Amino acid sequence: MTLSDVRRHASDATTSNGDYSEQKNAAAWELFNLDRIDRATRIERFIAEQIEKKSGYNCTITRPNWEWDITVNLEDKPVRVEVKSSIQKRGFAGAYQIANVKPWLFDYLFVVFVTPEGTKIAWARSYDVSKFCHTKTENCNGYMLNLNIKKFDNGAYPWLRDISEFPY
Repeated sequence: MTLSDVRRHASDATTSNGDYSEQKNAAAWELFNLDRIDRATRIERFIAEQIEKKSGYNCTITRPNWEWDITVNLEDKPVRVEVKSSIQKRGFAGAYQIANVKPWLFDYLFVVFVTPEGTKIAWARSYDVSKFCHTKTENCNGYMLNLNIKKFDNGAYPWLRDISEFPY
């Protein structure tokens, strides 16, 4: 079996979600096909790079399984940034689940939606995330946030801000 055979026969198996494809967006397709840990690690590095580029603040990525993902050295103090990413929930167009959210362990949350058309990035303060979670049930690993990309695009989550506004 050649690499060509493997790729040719894998095409049906790797499109199980149905909406993701290399033709729609090559980066989203690549992220969709990564395992959860690899996808999260790449996205955390990307977010740290984007924060440094857009804000000028120095970022340090924490070690794996740390309570937060990135430390950002603001002018007056360092802050804790948690990065959560999600691919579209299977069988539910536009539905995304952000798991294990623990607002008490970070100052800011970055959410990365890996949509079939590409990625969308937003951030929120821990206070605003806590308010959003107020009506939700906390489990042993934190909160589960069920978000809809269409609602996000229409401004239904005003507590989620554009990356260009970070940290204020």
